[in-house]
Amino acid sequence: MTYSERLKVPALWLVVAALGLLSLAVAVFAYLPVGQSAAFTGLAVVGAAVGLHAYGRTPLTVDGEAFTAGRYRLERSYIADAEAITGADAAHAVGPGADHRAFLFTRPFIRDVVKVTLDDPADPHPYWLVSTRDAAALAAALTGKPLP
Repeated sequence: MTYSERLKVPALWLVVAALGLLSLAVAVFAYLPVGQSAAFTGLAVVGAAVGLHAYGRTPLTVDGEAFTAGRYRLERSYIADAEAITGADAAHAVGPGADHRAFLFTRPFIRDVVKVTLDDPADPHPYWLVSTRDAAALAAALTGKPLP
């Protein structure tokens, strides 16, 4: 394995989810019987926990054969180049500067992205934009170049 990362949700999202669920529980307990309220609140807590866990366990991996972003896989032979984009340039690349044909694998809580240019005439996507916490390391792993 050349590169591996998990795109975990930030702790603030857990706090916001907990406060939202607490607010929901107060409202539900005010209007429904205790048994129904407890069941509804319990299901809401389980649903939120499963949703945050699933969204926050997304892996990015680069090995000798392929680049994997979540459930998507790109063979290394189809990668022409990879460029680390950070800060305001990343916000522009994901927003108004993005090609509408691009494949976006982004997370709103991660600012930096890597632009993976494709070398596959059969692919309708000219490039992938992938969120990462370490754009330089991911780009280096994809291109085989050393870190600057």
